[in-house]
Amino acid sequence: MANDITSINSSRAQQSGTRQSQRLDDDSRKSASSINSNTGSSSSDKVSLTSTASRLKDIEQRLSTQTPVDNNRVNQMKSAINNGEYDIDADRVAGKMIDFESSLRP
Repeated sequence: MANDITSINSSRAQQSGTRQSQRLDDDSRKSASSINSNTGSSSSDKVSLTSTASRLKDIEQRLSTQTPVDNNRVNQMKSAINNGEYDIDADRVAGKMIDFESSLRP
């Protein structure tokens, strides 16, 4: 004789879902009450920036006006390459590539 167990699982899932929604409702009520109790702020609240934050803001403004590329250096490099004056140190390049690859590994 076969037993129908599908209704057992669905009724348990419904009960579990009901319990979870009740917990969520309770949590949201608690959050709302804590927000309501914290909204009574005084008029003496104020915000001030530290000297470090002010300096960082100044630096950010100065950097925003500068170009990210040194055009003089780019022109020097182009000229050296075109004139055949730019020497490539293959050992140094290989060493930098190995260092870079090594830095990627944990």
